[in-house]
Amino acid sequence: MKYTKVFTAVTAAAALVLGLTACAGKGGSTAAVKADASGALPITIGYTALGAGYSDLYVAQDEGIFAKHGLKVTLNRLNDSSQLVAALSSGSVNVGVGVAADTAAAIMKGADLKYVAMSEPHYNLEMWASPAIKTIQDLKGKKVAISSPGSQSDFGLTDLLEANGMKREDVQAVFVKSVPAEVAALGSGAVSALLTQPPNGTQSREKGAHRLASLADLQFPLGAYTVQNKFLQNNHEAVKRFYAAEAESLQYLRGHKAETVKAIKKYSGVQSDELAQYAYDFFLTVWSKTPEVDPKVIKQAFDEAAHNAKKTPPSDVTQYIDNTLAAA
Repeated sequence: MKYTKVFTAVTAAAALVLGLTACAGKGGSTAAVKADASGALPITIGYTALGAGYSDLYVAQDEGIFAKHGLKVTLNRLNDSSQLVAALSSGSVNVGVGVAADTAAAIMKGADLKYVAMSEPHYNLEMWASPAIKTIQDLKGKKVAISSPGSQSDFGLTDLLEANGMKREDVQAVFVKSVPAEVAALGSGAVSALLTQPPNGTQSREKGAHRLASLADLQFPLGAYTVQNKFLQNNHEAVKRFYAAEAESLQYLRGHKAETVKAIKKYSGVQSDELAQYAYDFFLTVWSKTPEVDPKVIKQAFDEAAHNAKKTPPSDVTQYIDNTLAAA
């Protein structure tokens, strides 16, 4: 993979703020959580995007998998990936999941974070385009809607273009912050394509758009579950229970299509059975079979973050990974 990602001044400033917040966040909520009357341990999990990608969380919550493992979980959807590190550092979430390059950048700035699980080691994106766009090359000089700087779609646009012999500057990226805004921009003709995860972006086909590309075959450190190391030390049992629930949930997804489709509709806001089933079939090629963290994928995240910060990546990324939680 080539590391030629384009970031705006806003992204650089946000990264600096998040880095400083992370360094100062050691006073965040990392104390031992207290079990409720039933013995369940409360944790808050923050996730960073609207769509089917976090169905592992949805079904674990709605089908009682978290409860089965003695957890009382609050799911907190953050506005975008830029908020992940700040939420972890402040203690407003105990476990955060999103683009690993964001947390890797924070670690390189001094944040004391650990990767404890991974649900998606590949891009979960599709590109939908107007009828006039027949190939990726047809996008040259055109506008493409993506969510926000530093997001999965920001990285994905660059990698998709490079995989097709193009450069990022060949297109104009339009940051629109939300998936509904992406769909609206494509429908109005303000952009020629969008890049997002199904089923939400898939709705654009109702206005004549067609699927131009899938990025599911491109490796990307996406569904990276991260905790503050201090929280892990003080709440090892809670994080271990989370890992066990995540492992069960990833298996549950594969054997319970109807329940997963129901959860996709509930949490993505898409009410079409057809679109939700489309998303489920797509994500079967993306979801991990186990939550074990692959050091090669995390190394990719650190290489990415180091390239953007013009720094040298750590030689050993395993120090930032805890793969012992699966042990009995």
